[in-house]
Amino acid sequence: MKDRTPVKVLAVTTLVVAWSALYLIQNPRPPRIDPRPHEGLGEVLAGEAARLLKPGARLIVIARDSAPFQVPACAAQLDGFLRAIRKAGKSVTELRRIKLDPLRLTAVPPGDFFDLLRLGRPDDVIVSFLGPPALEPGQVDQLGGWRGHVLAVCPGGAPARVNLRRLFAEGLLTAVVVSRPDAPARAGPGSRSHAFAQMFMLITAANLQDLPGASPRLPRTDEGSP
Repeated sequence: MKDRTPVKVLAVTTLVVAWSALYLIQNPRPPRIDPRPHEGLGEVLAGEAARLLKPGARLIVIARDSAPFQVPACAAQLDGFLRAIRKAGKSVTELRRIKLDPLRLTAVPPGDFFDLLRLGRPDDVIVSFLGPPALEPGQVDQLGGWRGHVLAVCPGGAPARVNLRRLFAEGLLTAVVVSRPDAPARAGPGSRSHAFAQMFMLITAANLQDLPGASPRLPRTDEGSP
């Protein structure tokens, strides 16, 4: 009888490869990213939040739920923020994780953000890694004088869908991180802060003219469309 060992080894190897391929198809791994610019983004927002946070005020963070779909960039941003906020001697009062459909735009549901602002306390600092408040018409008038601060992440082409200038004018946005229009495909070598500066920029009312595509003039609250 001929030795069938090579045949058995080949069969087992084929079976293992097939099962491995099936596993990877059903459990795809997130693409690897350079975490430095995203961790730097979190650190920049933590610095702004720590500066704005008054004694007794709440720090509320809105982030993407990692289940069932992992987004490494979002995880790196939140990790960088939490690490930096602890280093600054501050703490997060509430961390809200929101499950998002990966096929839909990244945004906080308008009703959720509206309730958070409506029920907020004076001097609250809200950090949203899921974009600025995109409220429904009429909700802004119902807020009655929001006196807290909203810091948001609005990368990629998101600013084209949201009137950030109007949110600043209405007092619903204190700072926003946007992508640089001239950002390279990948950040060059260097620190997290250096990588952040290559890929993103922090916009506040003081440098609103640097907002990509923005006019130097602040619009009235009744100008433009969201």
